Amino acid sequence: MENDMLRLRALDPDDYIVFEDGQMIGRIRLARERSPELWLWTVVVSVPGAPSGNAENMEQAKSKFETAWEALKSEHGSEQIARAFEQMNVVNRMGRFER
Repeated sequence: MENDMLRLRALDPDDYIVFEDGQMIGRIRLARERSPELWLWTVVVSVPGAPSGNAENMEQAKSKFETAWEALKSEHGSEQIARAFEQMNVVNRMGRFER
């Protein structure tokens, strides 16, 4: 991903959790159950209009995810995003996806 702050952590070779500054913000996965297969991406931050979409390949999914994430942060502002993170972190306790 172009943004140095966004990181992927593989759950398996075709399923990734997306983090920004150590905070889980989304998921990208290959939907093998679809025909044809495609990559699904979802921003999981609990704010109105959290986007999701699909792409033909992983690079396109990462790019679309990043564009949507940056737009969502601009629209909602850092305070609302921080409140959403607080609520998410109660459910998705830190370290839950550590191996």
